[in-house]
Order: sequence, then structure tokens, then C-alpha cells
Amino acid sequence: MDKRKKPVPKEVSRAARKQFYEEVAAGTLSLQEAVKKMRAISGLTQPEFAKHRGVNVRLIRDLEAGTANPTLKSLNQIAEIFALEVAFRPKVASSESK
Repeated sequence: MDKRKKPVPKEVSRAARKQFYEEVAAGTLSLQEAVKKMRAISGLTQPEFAKHRGVNVRLIRDLEAGTANPTLKSLNQIAEIFALEVAFRPKVASSESK
């Protein structure tokens, strides 16, 4: 049974993607938030997204819950749909450490 949400208008989808890429570039998304947003923009359920990306649904659930310990290969499989790859970046100073 297809449990996808109703189709999102293209303009809304484009705006969501643009905002997502801006947040990625700024380094303001956690891994948990990024996976949730990628899946939401895709309009897929957790099982559908996992199957589409070739990973276990448990990994998607755990990533979205912030409890996963994924491999680099798994993260790159997930990120590939948005033409992203996992990489090192400078740490962003949090407001708590100031």
C-alpha cells in the first residue's frame, strides 16, 4: 500500500530543496534533521525511503531518532539522492561554548 503524502506542488518542493541546500551549506543541520528533511522532500515513508536508498529501514528510523551509528557507506547512499556526500567540515561554534 502506498502511504505517500499527497503530491507537493513543484514550487513548494523547489523552495524546500533550496532551503535544504542553504542549510547544508551553512552547516546548520544535524544529521538527524538532514535525513528527516531529505525524506520529507522526497515525499516517502521511512520504509519507502530506505528501500529507495538501499539501506535498512531500521537505519532510517534510528537516524531520524538521533540514535544511529551509521557507516560512511550508508550515509553516502542516503545523501546521494540529493547529490551530497559525507565530508569533514570545520566545526561551527555553538552559542553554549561562547
